[in-house]
Amino acid sequence: MRQRPRHRVHHVPGLRDGEQRVDEQSFLPADDQPGVAPPPGTVRLEVGVGGVGDRVQAEGVGDGHGPNSSSSGLESKDILTYNYGFKYTRVVSSTTQQGRRERRLHETRQRLLAAALDLFATQGYTATTFDHIAARADVGRQTAFNHFRRKEDFVVAWVRQRHQHLNRHDAAHPSRRASAVELLTSQLRTLAEFNEHDYALAKDLYDNGVLHSAFAAGAPTPDAFLAAVTRGRQSGEIRQDIDADLVADMVFDTYTTTLARWLKADGAFPLGETLATKLGILVTGIAAPPADAATSN
Repeated sequence: MRQRPRHRVHHVPGLRDGEQRVDEQSFLPADDQPGVAPPPGTVRLEVGVGGVGDRVQAEGVGDGHGPNSSSSGLESKDILTYNYGFKYTRVVSSTTQQGRRERRLHETRQRLLAAALDLFATQGYTATTFDHIAARADVGRQTAFNHFRRKEDFVVAWVRQRHQHLNRHDAAHPSRRASAVELLTSQLRTLAEFNEHDYALAKDLYDNGVLHSAFAAGAPTPDAFLAAVTRGRQSGEIRQDIDADLVADMVFDTYTTTLARWLKADGAFPLGETLATKLGILVTGIAAPPADAATSN
């Protein structure tokens, strides 16, 4: 049995106002990423928390197995997301030229995204133009184009933002006792709640055909799914001979297709319960046990 890594977390002084996370680098287990050797010895990691908040250092041994290693012991609700190893982040201060520029770009992009989503929800995706979005965000039209080349890119960014929120939610509420299936079920229910909360927006984007395009064009499987599946493989809940990425993608495909059916049906069935039921079928399989096995039981 693979030994879990030792890790310890030390709180260090908080970030100054405006400090940001940049230059993320992942340290993944070698057996989960063929051809990539784990960093030798102890890896020291510095994790930025939000734009303003705690900074921590996490130390893990060698291969960094365990999706919660980089988050264990942290109390913040907005810690750096993880994949299924460690992720390192360099912190850039707002007092440096690079830090100020990165902060301004980030703030402008977020303001544009918030403006676009608000307009999509109130007046509809089709009726909203780049001029409307730029005016609502109080920037020039060219500035809007510099951040989002197409109107569809706002939708892709919205989907990715939801996935990031899911990753942060999981990282901020780590459950060491929950099984992989319980984690995946919780994640699917969280995504269902996101859609129920933003139903009018999601429905309009679906009706206009851009939500499906956003999933197809640039919305990858959430890191939280992969972390849960990898944890299940390590604990023996999930078969070792099945690729973790493939399983995570199957769960994500279940989510996107069920979401589309739910929106098409005008929310006629409980999204969270349906997702949980489908996950249960995916986990147990659809094949009935052999007749002799059923008889003996």
